[in-house]
Amino acid sequence: MRMVWRGTISFGLVTIPVRLYVATESKNVPSHQIHISDGGRVQYKRVCSIDGAEVPYEEIGRGYESATGELVVLSDVDLAMLPAKTSRAIEVISFLPLAAVDPIYLDRSYYVEPEPQGARAYRLLRDALRKQGRVAVAKVTLREREIVAVLRVHDEVLVLATMLWPDEVREPRFGFQAGEAEWSTPSEELAMAEALIDSLSDQQLDPDRYRDVHRETLTALIDAKASGRTVASEGEPGAPPLDLLNALRASIEAAKQRRSTGNGGRRRPAPSAAATTAAAKKRQKKPTEKPAEPVRGAPKERG
Repeated sequence: MRMVWRGTISFGLVTIPVRLYVATESKNVPSHQIHISDGGRVQYKRVCSIDGAEVPYEEIGRGYESATGELVVLSDVDLAMLPAKTSRAIEVISFLPLAAVDPIYLDRSYYVEPEPQGARAYRLLRDALRKQGRVAVAKVTLREREIVAVLRVHDEVLVLATMLWPDEVREPRFGFQAGEAEWSTPSEELAMAEALIDSLSDQQLDPDRYRDVHRETLTALIDAKASGRTVASEGEPGAPPLDLLNALRASIEAAKQRRSTGNGGRRRPAPSAAATTAAAKKRQKKPTEKPAEPVRGAPKERG
């Protein structure tokens, strides 16, 4: 991995010299726009929208759109008036429970490696955060811009996850929300949905359990076409649609069937739909029963 930043973590009077590395990478299959008739790559030129002339790089400036929609050109002299952001510190300003950070605000993740002289203090911060189930909220300057980020524990290292500003997260406004006040979820459907969630619940996320089927299939198709082989399409017959309640029942039975293998590979019979419905109704009669503790998995970043 290539180092992208070097500085310090500071909390209280403790200073930890560290390095940052980009923690994620795209695994998309690369593609190019080509001229279909001869396979030539399609190239792009910088062309002025007014006179149509190609613009050399040294003649390209930076224009910003004002609140009224006007285009304003800022020179290097203008940009030099902005507050200088030269800090090389990840300044911890508070600590929060992991669940208090909404994942929608998380943007990009960086692995944090300590310099040799800071390894002891690094381990101390890491172990304290892990034991208390907390993250550290910090200010940091990356790419000449001060942003807010969180330090969290991932495996045996700290991860710095940059955060979006509140006005960078769009407010959800959809038509169905207008009828929320009059909507009441049917109790039987809610009980079945809760039973399905219970049957599919795990204690922690296992990323190795999932595969990028689209990328695997696309790669196989590219390799087959490159070697002159043909690939047959494997279409699946469509199943008749189920109503919501029957779909929930069928989903619960399928989930229990998948989880019933064990004890030397012997398969236990899955409960019937009637038994599942009865169990769900029984759960509805126990409103005081404490719900299962939600799994606190590490939040996802945006790439």
